Amino acid sequence: GTGAVAINHSWVAANQDLAMALLFGIGYAGIIFEESLAFNKSGVGLLMAVSLWVIRSIGAPSPDIAVSELTHASAEVSEIVFFLLGAMTIVEIVDAHQGFKLVTDNITTRKPRTLLWVVGFVTFFLSSVLDNLTSTIVMVSLLRKLVPPSEYRKLLGAVVVIAANAGGAWTPIGDVTTTMLWIHGQISTLPTMKGLLLPSAVSLAVPLSLLSLTSEVNGKGQDLPNVLASEQMAPRGQLVFSVGIGALIFVPVFKALTGLPPFMGMLLGLGVL
Repeated sequence: GTGAVAINHSWVAANQDLAMALLFGIGYAGIIFEESLAFNKSGVGLLMAVSLWVIRSIGAPSPDIAVSELTHASAEVSEIVFFLLGAMTIVEIVDAHQGFKLVTDNITTRKPRTLLWVVGFVTFFLSSVLDNLTSTIVMVSLLRKLVPPSEYRKLLGAVVVIAANAGGAWTPIGDVTTTMLWIHGQISTLPTMKGLLLPSAVSLAVPLSLLSLTSEVNGKGQDLPNVLASEQMAPRGQLVFSVGIGALIFVPVFKALTGLPPFMGMLLGLGVL
């Protein structure tokens, strides 16, 4: 048993790149087929990450080098984690105070086709401030209160997903991928927004135009009922919503003014909220 471990240890040390590639492929396959294999992809990802660093520690010239590399990598990842943690917490606080009801209160139209476009562009601009996943969760939860169960509500859910992805692409804080690029200094705020706003808007407008022709939209013979009329916003909900959105928008300004990493601006906004 000990000899086999020593042989495997030597093989891993001599074939570090191959071992890491094989492990990554197996782990990624586990994530892809999580439903078929009844795996939790988060658990698979954690196991894969730790195992890859174990292989690196075996193949490194010395443990100190591996620890130094791990510390450097952890510092970069921590910036993203703290940024997303702050952003998600701000969104949860706003949602807990029913601040997003301010959005639905201003969606006054009950006409299916008009509502389709309004929901699409509200999600589009909301996603440019929040990240697209959070925007999708927020808007879908609002749709469940805004529209009764129907095929039309499912179609609006699809619109939310499309709009959230389109809206999250044109700002540095609208998508995890662009956020990572922005934090690492590979994209800048204003050029990204100027260059991607129009393409992102077009990528939303085209699907909305096609969905407007579907029977789920045109088949509606009457206006939708206002199911939110009886609900009341929590105390200070409007204030919390305004401060929360302002805190998110302020993050790029904070980075430009101080030169500090964006997660510091996000944590500052969370503290103010």
